[in-house]
Amino acid sequence: MFERQIVRYVIVAVLAYLIDFGGFFVLLHAGLPLVWANVAVKIAAAIFGFFVHRKFTYRIKGYGGAWAHAAKYFGIAFIYTPASTMVLLIMTQFISNVAIAKFGADVLLFLITYFITSKFVFLRN
Repeated sequence: MFERQIVRYVIVAVLAYLIDFGGFFVLLHAGLPLVWANVAVKIAAAIFGFFVHRKFTYRIKGYGGAWAHAAKYFGIAFIYTPASTMVLLIMTQFISNVAIAKFGADVLLFLITYFITSKFVFLRN
């Protein structure tokens, strides 16, 4: 069961990351500054991730506990987004390739986010 949940988590995370990473470069290309582009795509990916993780990854049916899950999930996103952006800004000081810097920043925070969402957000009663 746990192994399947990890596989489902990774599938959803990859899809959310496609929104994040692809959207980031679309917004940069459109002229949005790096910080705002990163914040915007983190919000979009978080909204997608919440609904899909709840239904697909953690197999939660119905609406019971949805508001509590949302408060915890978006509370984490509220911390994760500026943390990711700060790490990205630091990494761009040392890595000139923005794509590599963004990928590195996001990988550093991925495992922490999985642990937190698994242990504190999508709990079954």
